[in-house]
Amino acid sequence: MQNGWKISVFGAGGTGGEIAELLVQRGYGTVVLIDVQQDLAEGKALDIGQSGALLGSDTQVIGGAEAALTADSDVVVITAGIGRKPGLSREDLLATNAKVMQQISQSVRALSPNATLIVLTNPADILARIVFEETGFPEHRVMAQGGILDSARLSHMIHQLTGISHKQITSMVLGGHGDHMVPVREFASIGGIPASHFLTDDQWANAVHRTRFGGGEIMEKFKTHGASVTPARAVVTMIDALKSPTGHVLPVSVRSNGAYGLHEHVFIGLPVRLSHRGVEQILELPLTDDEHQALAASAASMQQTYDDWKKTTTATD
Repeated sequence: MQNGWKISVFGAGGTGGEIAELLVQRGYGTVVLIDVQQDLAEGKALDIGQSGALLGSDTQVIGGAEAALTADSDVVVITAGIGRKPGLSREDLLATNAKVMQQISQSVRALSPNATLIVLTNPADILARIVFEETGFPEHRVMAQGGILDSARLSHMIHQLTGISHKQITSMVLGGHGDHMVPVREFASIGGIPASHFLTDDQWANAVHRTRFGGGEIMEKFKTHGASVTPARAVVTMIDALKSPTGHVLPVSVRSNGAYGLHEHVFIGLPVRLSHRGVEQILELPLTDDEHQALAASAASMQQTYDDWKKTTTATD
């Protein structure tokens, strides 16, 4: 069944291409890949579009370098910018990628004023805040992906430790994407049973450690780039929720508005109700004192990084 939405992806690298491929599999109406490397975007569009013949998908896939191709998009995904390399933190990427976000934001604001934006470029939480400020879009239509990816990694670690099917494992990771993530033990379950009944304290700590440094572990193996497949699937999970008239409870980086006692302007991973209305609601759920403190520390770290970046940009203006 054809889905008439137009979805544009800025950045046609590994993750951007994977997102486009998944959207074709789901039969979305039009997918646009934009990249400063025009041949890369056009080549991937051709390759992915041709797969529709085998999938029975009539999705139109367009590639190019001109932002005008994205006009009237329903959803815009931003994966453009420089990626992490060994030895670089997500915050190290901020100075360069903030400029990329500002440029893309100007295009989206002019070409797709009703779009919902999903930021994947790192550091995603801080860049989502910059996109929110640059576009002036309402906060329920600007968000970042990170929590779904981190939650998937945690669920996978629990699967490896218990030998129980992925289908029966759920988990939720809040906070900033990266070293400041906050895995919530009470929200991890297996077949509806709290995961704590299956995991010792040491096993839980091991799962959290592997999750926290999961992206870096993959990068060390690839050498030149980070993960692409699971981040792409996490983004498409959000897009599917944004198309749905019924709410989906997911960990998504959104403007906190003071939830959990956090700085109101910080974008951070929180449990939200996501649907075709965008972010309908931030769900304030019970956390332990340690989890509250960890979430506050995550938010404070991102606020400090944002403030430092703001001072630098103000000084150079």
